[in-house]
Amino acid sequence: MRKTMIIPTYWCRKTGDPWQEGDAVYDHPTPVDQEGTLERTLVSMKQFSEKDFKLVILICPTTPEVEAAAYEQVLRIVGRAQLNAETYLFTAGDLREITEILRKAGLNDRGVQLLSMFGYSNVRNVCLLAASILTADAALLIDDDEVFELPDFVPRSLEFLGRRVYGDIVHGVAGYYLNSKGQYYDDVRPEPWMTYWDRFGCKARAFDQIIGSGPRLKRTPFAFGGAMILHRELFECVPFDPLVTRGEDVDYLINSRIFGFSFFLDNTLSIKHLPQPKSHPQWKRLREDIYRFVYQRAKMQSQHKTGNLVHVSPEDFDPYPGEFLKPDLDEKIYRSSMMLSSQYLANNNPDAAMEAMRNIYIAKHNAPPAFDAFRAYLDTQAQWEKLIRLVRQERYAVRAVLERHNISAPEIHLDKEHRRRLTREELLAVLAKLPIFSVFTEQEHAVFFDYCHVKTYYEHETVFTSGDYNEEVCLVLKGKLRLVANREANSRSAPLEIAYLTPGSFLGENCLSHSVFRLSGTAAEFTELLCISRGRLKALLEEHPAIGVKLLQCFLASLSEKIMRSNELRREAAAYDHNAVNEK
Repeated sequence: MRKTMIIPTYWCRKTGDPWQEGDAVYDHPTPVDQEGTLERTLVSMKQFSEKDFKLVILICPTTPEVEAAAYEQVLRIVGRAQLNAETYLFTAGDLREITEILRKAGLNDRGVQLLSMFGYSNVRNVCLLAASILTADAALLIDDDEVFELPDFVPRSLEFLGRRVYGDIVHGVAGYYLNSKGQYYDDVRPEPWMTYWDRFGCKARAFDQIIGSGPRLKRTPFAFGGAMILHRELFECVPFDPLVTRGEDVDYLINSRIFGFSFFLDNTLSIKHLPQPKSHPQWKRLREDIYRFVYQRAKMQSQHKTGNLVHVSPEDFDPYPGEFLKPDLDEKIYRSSMMLSSQYLANNNPDAAMEAMRNIYIAKHNAPPAFDAFRAYLDTQAQWEKLIRLVRQERYAVRAVLERHNISAPEIHLDKEHRRRLTREELLAVLAKLPIFSVFTEQEHAVFFDYCHVKTYYEHETVFTSGDYNEEVCLVLKGKLRLVANREANSRSAPLEIAYLTPGSFLGENCLSHSVFRLSGTAAEFTELLCISRGRLKALLEEHPAIGVKLLQCFLASLSEKIMRSNELRREAAAYDHNAVNEK
């Protein structure tokens, strides 16, 4: 399963520079002259037992004025972390370029609106976009104020994804947060005004039911945006709702349920959440909750019968968030705002008391959408599917944009034959990681520098076609090569998939015999091949015969393994045909 972890990181103006009209608003963006919490998250990843995944760091500036400074800051932080994972930096400039590519391919204005880094839901959608561009089967959504404590977090998060559990296929897995004390409860102190706005009490009851009891995997009414694992079938179908400004994670779970996808929580999949203290006053945080719940309730109430969709109700999400999506939400808002206002007055803060009172008016007149929220989301979902289809269509171009900021790889300059030269240090690092080259000494590894080159292919590019002459032997360094057998010319059937070659696999071992390829090969994802041409291989054998003999032994071992596997498949096919005949 191809996996991509995406971590958005938020950056604002320098310390002391005030927020300006038009800047994006986030809970705690990091000033570009400070370090923030991202490095702490990245360093905690160094304990991972699983490093076979791509990491995308989404750099989200609150204003275009800090884009360059934010990029340089993140680049320094990632460099210090020294992760082994293949790492991409996804910038606002990259998004603009990708948007222009898709616009030229036919993306309309409504689709373009989905490609934005302003607002939490939009940022989450760009996370999903990155996973789609990198052809991930699983998207792991993580935040930059978290610390990993599980060395097996990645394989554990994928253990059930795509499998059938309790009659449903698991398309979404939710992990959960641990606070600074190692508990799964919200680290908040109850206040008197919360008597009728018992959000944290409802969450605690929900957490006890889903996290604090067995079995390990349970259907869940809530999810955490910084610990969500999504299957490709889900994230390429269901987007985050851009009209939801807060609570986009729970809203996504609700939307997923409407579209028939199942979300489960794994009560062993924890991550420590260490957010910065909130700077907004309590009346403003309550107001954000009001906008969120009033909108979500309106979307749920405006559901109408539509083919293949599932009708959901607040009770499906009890105790949280269901308790805040019911008809008594208005009463909760009124009582809580009155009590909060009284609390402010008792503390001699009349301005804040007035803002708390205004929440009652806002809940009645401003928060309810003046449009059909359910129909609006259906339109957003339709636009998202069109966008994803265009991403597939323009995969080569949009992938090339991301590859420019693949900081784990050297800059790639290709000639017309897809070739690039390796540095000596890069070659030694590559060969040292390949078990099949363990028979060679480090000095022998260095000899290959004068004989090898790398060929690079983007997803769906043809590497060779049946009937082409085999002119070189290649070793898969990165990615995956799909081998297919072409059917008869008069057949309408699709090519028959034979196998996938993964890193460490040889291709073209018999190039010295002037043979032709019997199969066709295409890159199943971004792929690099380490190649030696027939002429350079002959030169290697003549100039370094001891190394040449070892290399030929590697070729023979590879061919022997392929022949054995082919014979096994033939026996299995023959046994199947024999059983089929006997049954008749």
